[in-house]
Amino acid sequence: MKQLTCEMCGSTELMKQDGVFVCQTCGTKYSVEEAKKMMVEGTVEVAGTVKVDDSSKIDNYYTMAENAYDAGNKQEAESYCNKIIEIDPSNYKAWFLKGKAAGWQSTLRNIRIEESVNCFTKAIDNAPEDDVEDIKQESAAEISFLSTALMELCCDNFAKYPSEDSKEDILNNLRMVQLYSLLLLTKCGVKPNEFYKEVATMMNAAVCTAWKNEITEDYQHGEYPSKYVWEQFKTRCFACISIITEAINLSDDDKQSDIQRYQNLVDITTALVNSCSYQYSNGGYVQEWRLSDEAKQINIDNIMKYHEKIKEIDPSYEIPQRPTPASGGCYVATAVYGSYDCPQVWTLRRFRDYTLAETWYGRAFIRTYYAISPALVKWFGKTGWFKKMWQGKLDRLVAKLQSVGVESTPYEDREW
Repeated sequence: MKQLTCEMCGSTELMKQDGVFVCQTCGTKYSVEEAKKMMVEGTVEVAGTVKVDDSSKIDNYYTMAENAYDAGNKQEAESYCNKIIEIDPSNYKAWFLKGKAAGWQSTLRNIRIEESVNCFTKAIDNAPEDDVEDIKQESAAEISFLSTALMELCCDNFAKYPSEDSKEDILNNLRMVQLYSLLLLTKCGVKPNEFYKEVATMMNAAVCTAWKNEITEDYQHGEYPSKYVWEQFKTRCFACISIITEAINLSDDDKQSDIQRYQNLVDITTALVNSCSYQYSNGGYVQEWRLSDEAKQINIDNIMKYHEKIKEIDPSYEIPQRPTPASGGCYVATAVYGSYDCPQVWTLRRFRDYTLAETWYGRAFIRTYYAISPALVKWFGKTGWFKKMWQGKLDRLVAKLQSVGVESTPYEDREW
């Protein structure tokens, strides 16, 4: 007599239960006649005669998967779901739970949203007709939670560590979420408007926090920022502008919130235009690096566009006058002669950069001038008496400077 051996898995652990022999390893069942034949001949044809019942095993795996998930062990839950799917590839409950478990294991360096969407899609495709709508609604809600959590993770990272890299994390993961989540939400018949509004609010808040706690704090930490500090400030400004611009473009249903976002863009871009670095020279600090005149004008153009966008949303909004860069504006001269780029102002700008800026008392005068003149021009620059008071004085100064060789040809502010 041969030892009774399961033809399906090779196990010798077969026990008689309810009139049949059951393999304790794989669950294959054999009739008494088949068992006798196996013991005499060593083989039995099981194809078409035996149906393996794995339902109890699947139920056990699913219970363990749910327990692991509820206990916070998402990796173990996913592993049990994989065991179920190996046995029954059409088990929609296992696919759905695996989608949740995989998604919540995402990190900034290992985003698993695509896997989640694929699992939820398989769950929907394999669900019984009576359960399809419920699975669709649950899948839509879950992918929204997962996507929001991912964007919150990215935004929190930028708020604490604002940089080009953390900005790219936000924008790249936003594109991934838009691509895969939108596909699933569309399949489920759900509009993503509320999700996009929430993410837009989150992105704007991250910029505001970073701007207040990190960016301006680092730039203004010393009275005279170094070149490194200024370049970091500039990079961070552009990162903030990119994030807020993307937040504005996310949804058309939150125009009132866009007003504040455009105002944030105005404030950040204005700070960028007026920023610079300093170097210590001849007993004092002088301006070193700043945006070129062309770059300043481009950014000022953007500022005016932001104001126009606010007015489109709120017709009562009054667009302010075009700003003049604080770092090289020659405010009084520009108000008197009507342009920052004219022969008289070119002469005065050369005198400022190559004469006044070379001495400590000249630099002190420049700092005082730029601290006072913007307010004077703002309040009185368009009045006749203001221009009349300064016209003669500036004409005489310009003539004197030109007589000693200071040119009146087109000029771009000196970058130290």
